[in-house]
Amino acid sequence: MSVKFSFRNKTATGAPPRRRSTPTQSTAPSRATFQRNRTLTGSSSSQVASSGELSATLKSPRAHAHHLTSLRRRIVVYFIITLSVATVLYILVSQLTASLVIRVSGVDLLSTDDVTRYSRAIDDYFAARPAERLRFLTNHETLLSHIQALDAEVGSIQIEPGENLGEALITVTPRMPIARWSINGSNQFVDRNGIVFTRNYYPVPELRIADNSGLSADTSQNVTSQRFLGFVGLVIGLAKDNGIVVDRVTIPPLTAKQLNVKVRGVRPYFKLSVDRPAGEQVEDMSRIVAFLKRKGIAPTYVDVRIEGKAFYR
Repeated sequence: MSVKFSFRNKTATGAPPRRRSTPTQSTAPSRATFQRNRTLTGSSSSQVASSGELSATLKSPRAHAHHLTSLRRRIVVYFIITLSVATVLYILVSQLTASLVIRVSGVDLLSTDDVTRYSRAIDDYFAARPAERLRFLTNHETLLSHIQALDAEVGSIQIEPGENLGEALITVTPRMPIARWSINGSNQFVDRNGIVFTRNYYPVPELRIADNSGLSADTSQNVTSQRFLGFVGLVIGLAKDNGIVVDRVTIPPLTAKQLNVKVRGVRPYFKLSVDRPAGEQVEDMSRIVAFLKRKGIAPTYVDVRIEGKAFYR
């Protein structure tokens, strides 16, 4: 019986020597922790404290919890900053007047010409003052004065946010006319503050200024200057405040600075002058009306054109 022995060379199998073998993932130490020629700092034990344990290679559970708390705090801060910036941007965009929607109070359907005219006036204002496109920076009084210089019929405006971002709803409230003047086929109107305008959105007022001056058309155009019509509007408005209702206003013959005003409830008419303040003459009218009713006097007219004196016949 023969016995055969076989001696196999260990290197023939291709396996490297143990000293040069690469450790497997399960047995190899952490790459970040254990490396040749690397100094390890810190400790994985909570019982060992050092001044630089928060930045050490090895962190204890306490240091690791501290690191997570600091990370969470930074994330919260970044989130708050991002949310704050987004909120500020949203507020700025929502307050921006980039596009306009024009509406006139009391008017259901506004003509295209009116929309274009008001939009152009407002855009011209914002073009000269870009910062005021933000509604909280808009000077409403200056904007209103700018619009009224171009369109005198505008009494007030209101700016509100529109349905879309960057959209503004402009509500125009027109002036209420209290008297009208007709010349050459066109009407001019005046409100209680003495402002004259030509575009009216309300029903035509019944009170009409009758021109008996007998002057030519060109001269009559001068008679109906803003000062003259403004005086008429002030007289009517102030008379209403004093409980006096004006029924008729007439320009007497051959004059351009005098008015004959007929008051409801008394027989005489009153002669007024545009050269004397309207408020003073209306006060005189109010006192004279009360005096005539108390005394039962019924003259034909009362002249209050001179300050401190009143004449009647």
